[in-house]
Amino acid sequence: MTCISHLICVLPELAARTREQTFPAHSRPHQIRYLELGQLYTPFLEGALIPTRIASAFVALLFCAFLFLQPQVAAQGLFGNISGIVTDSSGAVVPDATVKVTNLDTNVVATVKTNGAGVYSATSLNPGRYRVEGEAKGFKTAVLSQLTLDVNANLRVDLTLTVGQRTETVEVSAANAPLLQTQQSDLGQTVNQRQLEELPTFSNSGRNVYSLLPLAAGVSQQTGCDGCGNYGNLRISGSRPRNDDSVLDGSTITAPVFGGAAVTPSLDAIQEFRIEQNSMSAEYGKAGGAILIAVSKSGSNQFHGSAYEYNRNQHLDARNFFEDPTQRKNPFDYNEFGGSIGGPIFKNKLFFFTDYQGIRSHGSFASSGNLVPDAAFRSGDLGALCTTGFNSSGTCTTASEQIHFPGTTNPVPFNNAANTGQMSAISQKLLAVWPTSATPAAGKIGTDVLNFSSPFNSTLNRVNPRIDYNPSQSDHIFGMFHSQTGRSLDYDLIVGAAGQRFQRSSDYATTVGWTHTFNPALLDDFSFGYMHRIGDRTPYGAGATSPAAFGISGIPGCLSSVPDTSGGTKCGTPGLNVTGFTAISNSGMLYEPASTLQFSDVVTKLVSRHSIKAGGETRRYSIDNYQPNGVVGSFSFSGSETGNGFADFLFGTMNNGSVQVQNAFVSSRAWSYAFFVQDDFKLTPRLTLNLGLRWQYDQSFHEIHHGDAFFNPFTAQWEQFGVNAPDTTFDPSAKEFGPRLGFAWNPRGGFVVRGGYAIMYPSTTGHGRAGDGQPGPNLLATTPFSAGTNWGALPAVTNPSVSAITAPIPVNGDVSFSFWAPRKQTPTYVQLWNLNVEQQLGKDTVAQLGYVGSHGTHLPINYAYNICQQTPASTAQEPNPFNFVGPSTSPYCPLAAAAVIAGGASVYCCLTVNPGYWGLSSSVYHSMQARLEHRFSHDFSLLANLTWSKLIDDSSSDWGGFWSLDVLGQDFYNRRAERSVSAGDVPARLTLAPIVELPFGPGKRWLNHGVAGEALGGWRVSAIYTISAGTPFGITDNSYGFCNGAGVLSDRPNVIGNPLPSGFHQTVQKWFDTSAFDFSGTCPAPGLITLTHRFDVTKAFGNAPRYFSNIRNPGVDNFDFSLQKDFRIPVREGTRLTFSADFFNLPNHPEFAEPNSDPTVGNFGSITRTALDNRVVQLGLHVYF
Repeated sequence: MTCISHLICVLPELAARTREQTFPAHSRPHQIRYLELGQLYTPFLEGALIPTRIASAFVALLFCAFLFLQPQVAAQGLFGNISGIVTDSSGAVVPDATVKVTNLDTNVVATVKTNGAGVYSATSLNPGRYRVEGEAKGFKTAVLSQLTLDVNANLRVDLTLTVGQRTETVEVSAANAPLLQTQQSDLGQTVNQRQLEELPTFSNSGRNVYSLLPLAAGVSQQTGCDGCGNYGNLRISGSRPRNDDSVLDGSTITAPVFGGAAVTPSLDAIQEFRIEQNSMSAEYGKAGGAILIAVSKSGSNQFHGSAYEYNRNQHLDARNFFEDPTQRKNPFDYNEFGGSIGGPIFKNKLFFFTDYQGIRSHGSFASSGNLVPDAAFRSGDLGALCTTGFNSSGTCTTASEQIHFPGTTNPVPFNNAANTGQMSAISQKLLAVWPTSATPAAGKIGTDVLNFSSPFNSTLNRVNPRIDYNPSQSDHIFGMFHSQTGRSLDYDLIVGAAGQRFQRSSDYATTVGWTHTFNPALLDDFSFGYMHRIGDRTPYGAGATSPAAFGISGIPGCLSSVPDTSGGTKCGTPGLNVTGFTAISNSGMLYEPASTLQFSDVVTKLVSRHSIKAGGETRRYSIDNYQPNGVVGSFSFSGSETGNGFADFLFGTMNNGSVQVQNAFVSSRAWSYAFFVQDDFKLTPRLTLNLGLRWQYDQSFHEIHHGDAFFNPFTAQWEQFGVNAPDTTFDPSAKEFGPRLGFAWNPRGGFVVRGGYAIMYPSTTGHGRAGDGQPGPNLLATTPFSAGTNWGALPAVTNPSVSAITAPIPVNGDVSFSFWAPRKQTPTYVQLWNLNVEQQLGKDTVAQLGYVGSHGTHLPINYAYNICQQTPASTAQEPNPFNFVGPSTSPYCPLAAAAVIAGGASVYCCLTVNPGYWGLSSSVYHSMQARLEHRFSHDFSLLANLTWSKLIDDSSSDWGGFWSLDVLGQDFYNRRAERSVSAGDVPARLTLAPIVELPFGPGKRWLNHGVAGEALGGWRVSAIYTISAGTPFGITDNSYGFCNGAGVLSDRPNVIGNPLPSGFHQTVQKWFDTSAFDFSGTCPAPGLITLTHRFDVTKAFGNAPRYFSNIRNPGVDNFDFSLQKDFRIPVREGTRLTFSADFFNLPNHPEFAEPNSDPTVGNFGSITRTALDNRVVQLGLHVYF
């Protein structure tokens, strides 16, 4: 073994060493005894029906494959390497043999030599079809053709030379190129070009490779989550959402703010796609366990291309389960069109490829049940509120139905605000854009019900050009550019200029790569990559109006550089919430350019039986965030001032409100560096060891204006980074060593045993808008408005000066929802391991069965906890029932509590300090994963995957109450109580993806000539069938009601019964028995049980788990089907027109979403929407030439 190999053997224990987090002595969380890594869970004690069905189906599938597939021999094969050993007929190695590896599409040849051990290796090869030729003096030339090289594979092709003249050619048996990966210990799934073209796929942003992620084993998606992000909160073999890296043509395209791919090339631009996971090469890092690799198409010596049009519309689609069948369908029209072309500029030397994809979508959706004021209320006459009549002085005889002048007990005569002369001019201008209706709302005074059609439209354009240049046999240079630009427009309650919203995309990625071969045993790969993405979303009404246009003065404009805001002067309609009416809420300002710059260089050296790779990369992350969500203000009128919410609105006197101002970008920057060594060591011809070591150095983000700030709740001081604290949020670690250990043992032909272990460091990329930091109030300032404030005379709005960003920050109410985390932390890391066996069945089929596990350590905790919460004991001492004044101190943060009170605020309202990027969490994942893959032959292919798993953690993401990533946290200091099954735990999942060409027509078994053959020939069917158990259900207050005495963000109840008792029938109206919970410690919606009373301070900490293993959200039972026919076009060979009819959710089963998990609203526990659409039909025409 080399010195590198020896070093790697002793590193796992060192690299896995962890340190206990540092807390103040009085605030140290309970210590958690983590489960041993070797402990394999029995994950399906609950909900065993679906897993049993899936397991039975897959076992039957495997049995049929073993029984009916005939053992035959064939050749198969990637993006990466073709390597092997050259021997003579006696088995002796042949040194100094010449091996030529030829790309059959471009005729580009890579020529290498075998070394003294008879080993050769051709690396950095594009995926495609290849021919391998081996020759040596005194031997005949051995040739193996039509090898298929997949993305990121290391294809082993051993050659046996027989004695004879070099000019004689011997076609080597295809058995020398097995389907098995006998030199790699990693796991993964490749989706090849045929599958990309022929499997049914769609999304509202275009057909793309990421919609095929479920084809891989180990994939978990929350298909029914609330506003799912990043492909359904994608988790792969226990990884966290937004923690995996997306790679396109060798460069990262992961968006640095919230993860996921920043650009999405069209299917016609992609050659192959691979989900790489678990114990992968040390070349890969900065991920929690998976790398999503896409390789774009390149040109060849022949011109090839395509043109297409796909359409979906409401006439073809089925009606959604929850739509009113008596109403017309919502209008909808979706068109996806484009084309591609590639070919030679100079044959064998210079090639090009480019494509274009356009998407145009428009339609409307029905918005019903909206409550708006009727004509009398709009005029200011609220007399109808008094149902018992007025006395002679105009006072209602029922006191509770009388409105008063704001802030007084003086009655408004006859409840008629119009006659007072005090109606707000601002309110009247807002009434001018507030929609009207003539349909009275039953049982609601002064209220009409509005049903309307809300239109939307969007456009998207993508281009993906690529150039490949081979100036010599020793050099390959390529460059690509992927661009997507788009715009969408939608409306809120106001269908007009004051209610329109723009969202834009302007994203691109480019890579330049150069591969140089110094000699047959030494090669260098250099690449440069740059990715840029802009998040661009305006409030409703931006570009058309502003608070000032309605008469609200004192609110600054937005940044002049933000598009669609008329230079920052028209930022949108002010947000409005009037009790009893549908809100005109308005927030969501976002303008966020972000980019990643990447350089990498990898040297590959073949030394005896060692194929050694060594290299490094550097990345620079840049985020410029402008996100004052309340930039146009938010104003609430609840009736606290006059006795009626609408009367409050008419007088302009609010219950509360706020506005946010940000006058500079939060500009965050960070560098990361990595170096690695990987040794693939052929210990014997049948045993390969994969040994590697990766070192990373991830800088903490720094804000260039020094505007990031944490509030330290233990010292009661603001930590202003770059001012009174170091420039960055954390001290980076120089100890991020990630060993990679693996083996691939091929004891006999057609069978391989593989295993591996790895440690990976995902880093803080994707954590949020400021990286691992948080903007302080000198950058992003919130001004609250108290009860009784009239919006015609707002107090001074805090308008932070760009020149005073580094000024000292006072301790007052601004500490509310600030962040803090200790500077010194052990970096987040994930241990991954697998052991699996793979058997080749016949010439085209592989079956794989394996155990796959992972253990995440020092994972960042969900931010939705309160470091300054109360304890159960201190909460119980508060007034009972809780009076919303709350405690006067905090047992964990006494200094901060005193400082906040001295600053004029209260502990309850304002001493909520969230954990920043703080590695307090852990996870453990165990699974059995099985795969059966039949490469296309005998007119069909099949990909089948089964995953049987369990994922446990105490925090499922670094975000809470957002995209269903995790529920809001309860007790920050009791990690054991927070441990449960994960938000992403899917106990069992089976996916089947067949492609079948029907046996009719020319070249087929039946009807292979004549008119009948032409009519019935060329038909093909394909499908993707997925059956999956549901994710666990968790109770969370996503409206941040903050209504218990403990100062915690969650509203967890006490469990007092079985939520799924024997005989209980789950329906969309009642997914579980809500009477099994006691919500006395919180503020539940009417109808939920409170055994004692609301706000019972003795029950503020509920005993319900974070996620229930026995209450599962609806699972998935979905069948997508495609019927296709090829029409030959007699222009040139291979030209064809393909008609396709794709049916998504063909059986039209309602695939239900998660039940409502918020106990503060009335439909808790019911399901009101579907996770997937009812049947969607997509028709397409696609020309290939």
